[in-house]
Amino acid sequence: MYRRDLRDTDHDGLLADMAMADLAVQAAPSPTDDRIVSARNREDQTDLWLHQPDGTDRRLTSEGVMAMRYGRGDQQWLSWSPDGDAVAFLSASGTLSTVDTETGGVEALTHHDGGDLGLAWGQYGIALVTDAVSRATLTVVDPDTGSLRVVADDDSLYSDPRWGDDGLYAVRARHRDLFDFESALVRVPFEHGDLGDEVETLYHEEVVRVQNPRPHPDGDGVAFVHDGSGYDELYYADGAAVADAAGAEGSVETETLHAEAETEVADPAWHPDGDRLAATASHKGRANVRVVHRSGDVETLSDGDEMNSAPFWLDGHVHTVRGDPTTPPQAWNASEGEPAVSTGSVGFEERLAEPTEFSFRSGGRDIHTVVYPPVGGFGDEPDSVPLLVHPHGGPTAFDDFGWDYRSQYFAALGYAVAMPNYRGSDGYGRDHRNANDDDWGGGDLDDVIGAGDATADAFTAVDGDRVGIFGGSGGGLMTVNALGNSDRFDAGAAFYGVYDYETFVDDTDDIGWQLMKRELGDLSTDLENYREASPIRHVPDIEDPVLVLHGEEDARVPMSQSEQLCDELEKHEKRHELQRYDGEPHGFSQRGNVLDAYTRCADLFAKYLGIDPDDGGSSPHPPRE
Repeated sequence: MYRRDLRDTDHDGLLADMAMADLAVQAAPSPTDDRIVSARNREDQTDLWLHQPDGTDRRLTSEGVMAMRYGRGDQQWLSWSPDGDAVAFLSASGTLSTVDTETGGVEALTHHDGGDLGLAWGQYGIALVTDAVSRATLTVVDPDTGSLRVVADDDSLYSDPRWGDDGLYAVRARHRDLFDFESALVRVPFEHGDLGDEVETLYHEEVVRVQNPRPHPDGDGVAFVHDGSGYDELYYADGAAVADAAGAEGSVETETLHAEAETEVADPAWHPDGDRLAATASHKGRANVRVVHRSGDVETLSDGDEMNSAPFWLDGHVHTVRGDPTTPPQAWNASEGEPAVSTGSVGFEERLAEPTEFSFRSGGRDIHTVVYPPVGGFGDEPDSVPLLVHPHGGPTAFDDFGWDYRSQYFAALGYAVAMPNYRGSDGYGRDHRNANDDDWGGGDLDDVIGAGDATADAFTAVDGDRVGIFGGSGGGLMTVNALGNSDRFDAGAAFYGVYDYETFVDDTDDIGWQLMKRELGDLSTDLENYREASPIRHVPDIEDPVLVLHGEEDARVPMSQSEQLCDELEKHEKRHELQRYDGEPHGFSQRGNVLDAYTRCADLFAKYLGIDPDDGGSSPHPPRE
C-alpha cells in the first residue's frame, strides 16, 4: 500500500510535537479568589492543573480526568465547590470525584456502572448527569456521603445542569433528538428550601434547539440560547416571566439580548453583577468573544481567525479557552488579549500554515470551506500542489480556524487540505444543520466530492488531477462513500468510520443507535434505508486504494465495522490495508499511534498522488518524466 521512501520524513518530528502539544480543554475560575483550574492535555493524558495568583501552576491529579473541549451546547466537566476548597471532576473512567485544592487529596464519590457526564456543584450538592440509572438521568450527589438522589429519570435525556437561586436548570431532549435537533429548557424548583421532584418546562418549541441555560446570579430569571430564528441567539427571561411560565408549562416570555446575522451566539456567562454577559459568536469557522450588556450595548473583544469557548469572568476580565491555527488551545484573557495561563507549547507559528477560505455552490447551497495551503502559502506555478479533501465527522460538527495538527502536518508536507462544511454541519444555522436529514449519502456526499473540483478551480496552484481524501468517524464514512460513488479521488484513508449501518446498530452505544433511528427509521419497518445508506454496498465500484484505521477499544464505532469493510474489499480484490491500534477508543490519542497512523496516510498519498521528494525540497511535486 505504501513506501516510506516516497516522501520527505523531515516533518515527522513536527507531527510528534503537535500531537503532544500542551493544550487546555476546559477551564473554570475559583468562586473565592483568582485561581483557575483547567483540564490540560499533556503527554497522552488529561489532568487538572491549578493556576495560582502568583503565576505558578500545580498539578492536582495524576491518574487522568475525563474532559472534552467545552463548545456550544456541551456540558461542563469540572466545577468548583461553593467555598473554593475543592473541584469536582470526572475521572478517566467516568467516575465523579473531587480533589482538595490544598492537599491534592482525591475522593471518588460514585462507584456505579454507567458513565457520569456533565456536572455542576451548588449549595445543595453536585448536580450530575449519569448513565448509571438510565441514559442521561439528572441526579444530585451529596459531596460528603456520595449518596445519589435521582431528580429526573424519564423518557428524556438531560444535559448541562446549572444551579440557580430558584432551582436546578437543565436542557432536556428526546432520545432521538440528541440535543442537536430539538430540546427544551427545564427547571426543578426549590420547594420549602429543598429541591423538588417535579420538572417544569420553561421553554419548548417544535424543532427548536435550546442550549446553555444560565441562571441570573441574583436569582432574577435565566439567560439561554435557542435557534427559533434559524440561528442560535441569546435570550433572557426575568424572574417574573419564569414564574409565570413554570405554572403554565409553556414557553417563557423572553427578550432577545443578542443576535448577529448568520452567526451562532452561544456560551453565555453572567458577570457577577448580573448586568452583562460574555458570549461567543461563531461565523464561518471562527468563534469570537462578545460582551452583551442588558442595556443593549455590545462589546467586541475579538474578531480574528480563532476559536474561543466557554467564557468566564475573573477579576472583571473575560476569559476563554482559545486556540488558533498555529496555537494550541490555552486559557486566555480575552479582555487583555493575552494568555491567562502560560503553556509549554511554543514556537509553532513559524513552522505552520495560515489557512484561508472560500465557498462554492453545491445543490443550491453555499458550502463554506477552510483551506490549508502548503506552509509558506500557494506558489505561482499552476497545478503544482496536490490536494487532500478532509471531511469532518459528526456530521453535526464543523471545521474551523482553530488548532488542527492533522491538516497542519499535511500542509507541512506540501499539500493543500480542503475542509468543506457540508450539509449537516453545525455553525451555519438550523437549516444547514438539518439539510442532510433523511438524506445521508445524498447532498452531503455531493458537497464533499464537489470540494475537490471547487478547490482546484479556486486556487490556481492546486492540481485537480492529484486529489486524495481522508477523515475520521463520519469523515471515514464519507471517505469510503466518496471513493465508491465517484472517480474524483486517487486514494483514501478512512479512520474508525461506519460502513454497514445494518450491523452497526447491533454493536454501537446508545448515542449511535438513537442517531440511526432518527435518520434512517426503525429497523423493523425501514431496514432497506439502513442498507441503502451503507458505504459497504459501493465497494464493488471502488477503483482506488483504501487505508482503513481503527482503535481496538472503540465503543461508539466498533472495530467490526472496519473488519467488515475490509472483508468486502478483499472479496472484490480491491487495494486496501487494515491497521489496528491497541488501547485506542473513538479517536487516537497515544503518541506512537498518532505518528504511525498519519505517517501511513502520508506514505499512501505520496505513492498514489505521484509525489517525488528526491530534490530535497519539502514541497511534493510530480515525478520527473
